[in-house]
Amino acid sequence: MRYLDLLKRSAAAALLACALMLPVAVPRHAAAQANPTMTNVVPDGGEFSVQGTLKELDPGALTLTIAPRSGPPIPMTVAPNVELANVSVGDVANVHYTRSVTFVIGPPRLSAGQVPVTSTVDQVAQTPGGIGFGAAVVVARVVKLNGPGSFDIVNNNGGGIYAIRSTNPSRQAAISQLKVGDSITVSVSPLIATSVAKCGLFGMGVFGC
Repeated sequence: MRYLDLLKRSAAAALLACALMLPVAVPRHAAAQANPTMTNVVPDGGEFSVQGTLKELDPGALTLTIAPRSGPPIPMTVAPNVELANVSVGDVANVHYTRSVTFVIGPPRLSAGQVPVTSTVDQVAQTPGGIGFGAAVVVARVVKLNGPGSFDIVNNNGGGIYAIRSTNPSRQAAISQLKVGDSITVSVSPLIATSVAKCGLFGMGVFGC
């Protein structure tokens, strides 16, 4: 009987110890969770080129969609001076295009109503790949600096907090100038096709572009 009593007391002590440990373990796990991180979510600006098959072409609306060998189809706006008479849907083409990206640091608490915002921080975070191929304007507020190349932001009208991380050296230099409370306005233009040319013989991509 003494042996059974000892076992019962040991089991009760073990259960009590587990019960005392659980409330401590759960908050520690929750505290370890970090804000969702978006890396290089803002595309680079500049001049680029892509080769692929023309899937859509509308000379009247000055739009096209090209499907590269790898990756999703890319929609573009065509510059008014680009000649489209010699290309058609189904052609393998080489397209040169541009995109502009600007960052403006504004005063704390800048109202999103002061700029033509098209996307919130939450929408960008929930979109695969971040900012897509179209135009976008996003206004956010810096709530924390995490060191070189990383900071936390929240949409100026509220929402979730997200960590932004950049591996671009020039952007890291700009990030080092930020202060908590600063507002950031990111403006991204759509992709603008500046030239469209068939690739190879009869636009079949044979013998290269």
